[in-house]
Amino acid sequence: MNKMTAILNGILSGDTFIKKEKWNGISRTFNSFVEKLNPILTKTCIIIAFLALADLAIRAAIRLDTRWDALLYHLPFSSLRGGLNLPYSMSDTMQNYYLGFPPLPHIVQGIFWRLTGSVNATGIVNYLAFLTFLLYCHFVLQARLWLVSLIALTAPLVIIHAASSYVDLFGNSLLAIGLSSCLYIYLFPEKSSQKILLCGLLGLIGAAWSKYQLTPIVAIAVFFFTLLSLCSSYRLRDISSKRSLILVFGATLLAAAPYIKNLAFYGNPFWPVRMPVLTELFPYTVIADNNLEQRPPPLKHSGQFKLFIHSLFEIGHPIRYNHRPRWIIDQGNAWIAYRSGGFWCVGVIFYLFTTIGMLFAYDRKSGLIASLSILAVLCFLAFLPQSHELRYYLFIPLCWAAAIGMLFPAFKNKLPKVAPFFLITVIALYGYMFSENRMHYRLEKIDYRTTARAWGASQWWPNFERGKIYCVVHMSPIGILLTGPTLSEFNIVDRSSAYLCPIGSTVVTKNGSQQVLNARLLLNESFALYRAGKFLESLEASKKVLEIQPDSAEAYNNICSVNNGLKRWNDAIAACMKAIELKADFQLAKNNLKWAKKMISSR
Repeated sequence: MNKMTAILNGILSGDTFIKKEKWNGISRTFNSFVEKLNPILTKTCIIIAFLALADLAIRAAIRLDTRWDALLYHLPFSSLRGGLNLPYSMSDTMQNYYLGFPPLPHIVQGIFWRLTGSVNATGIVNYLAFLTFLLYCHFVLQARLWLVSLIALTAPLVIIHAASSYVDLFGNSLLAIGLSSCLYIYLFPEKSSQKILLCGLLGLIGAAWSKYQLTPIVAIAVFFFTLLSLCSSYRLRDISSKRSLILVFGATLLAAAPYIKNLAFYGNPFWPVRMPVLTELFPYTVIADNNLEQRPPPLKHSGQFKLFIHSLFEIGHPIRYNHRPRWIIDQGNAWIAYRSGGFWCVGVIFYLFTTIGMLFAYDRKSGLIASLSILAVLCFLAFLPQSHELRYYLFIPLCWAAAIGMLFPAFKNKLPKVAPFFLITVIALYGYMFSENRMHYRLEKIDYRTTARAWGASQWWPNFERGKIYCVVHMSPIGILLTGPTLSEFNIVDRSSAYLCPIGSTVVTKNGSQQVLNARLLLNESFALYRAGKFLESLEASKKVLEIQPDSAEAYNNICSVNNGLKRWNDAIAACMKAIELKADFQLAKNNLKWAKKMISSR
């Protein structure tokens, strides 16, 4: 019996040995496959990233942005900031924006325009800022450029804005440099240096000088830098805590400079936009785009947090439209997606959870704190007035791209068998987004003349004469294009109403009419404004009539009518009496005078 048991045990042990050897062989084959697959996937990612970045660089350089916003104020602002002295006076509706908006992106656009002599140069600024972010991640934060590129370019709005004259990606790239630097110092204090702190702070300053919408996030980042400077565990190896705090404080003052200027000159740090808090304490001329008309119609009355979540994860958004691409630069006027969505919900879910997972895999304690901080920033952002308009917050996909890029080497060392499957997923996600957004990689030359023809501006050039001043009324956004084939032939003044035109200029309207600004034209304009209920504008138009024709009884009578409408009875009486003095039988003026006197006596 014992002999039989021994034989059976021998057979079983041999069988176990065979199974174990077979499993070890499979394991060795799999490990060998993974070792060979990793460099292949890495090279594939490098090639794809290089081709994508090269394509976007060419596209940005050869395409002039033809969208409304670019023509209405981005190009005019850039020309002024760059000192180009074009014969163009910007629209009166944009003057307050120009005076108040953070100037940095338009300064850079203007400099490149001036250096190259081509207006197309305004389109490469976003791309260069994005490339600066990628190179910073690669050379300073040790996050591979190819990986950060593919992850960032999986977000549709990043692709679209990389070759646009809009300046959203410019400021967000700088903000992402600041936030990713802060995360790097927290995760790798032993590797961090003064250089990373300085670059991070410079990124935050640049972001604050680029977009109003980014200032709350800049403030959060400054707070994080301050905490790291105060904590001895995260002291940089080549700088003291005291010096770090001084640098953070100095950066805060520099970042706040445009807002301090606005407060000093206009009484509102966010001039001309309405302050999101304590609204009535600060003057403004523009209500920010957070009103009901700027929200997706089905979510018009939803809370801001719900609106942000629906936008970030594209909840309820269609995946196809019949007459437009799935994503455009500002999500246009699609029913559910009006000014909302744009990071692709699958990419958002995968990369957000991947970032958190890699943080935990790197270090459970610091990963937990970093993950909670990321979620806290997103929750804070969710309550900001325009948080659902994701084009203003492109730093979100840039930051998780940077975080994953920084953590990937440690993740690869800890889980070498999982890393290649992660890279395969990255390639697959990017490939799908490439196919969905291939029109935004299309290389097509769009120069200034092409843009002018598309907007119908070139048809006006044969009708203009050199030396004259033309005041174009209600012709936005093409005013700057009317300056001629080289943006220098014709003097154009862009105004929203004829009464704002310079005296002696030739008024041009959409219907093709051209007439020299004279008293009769201004008087008709003042009447039209009065009938439209625009009393103050009508008053200004009538006053301008008197600059040309001081003895115009009709102008004085209209001033009387306007003041009656404004219940300024004494001013109305004075104007009516002047009108009757100039024209004794002016019955309408007598009627207006009688009404004003009646209203005074009835008080």
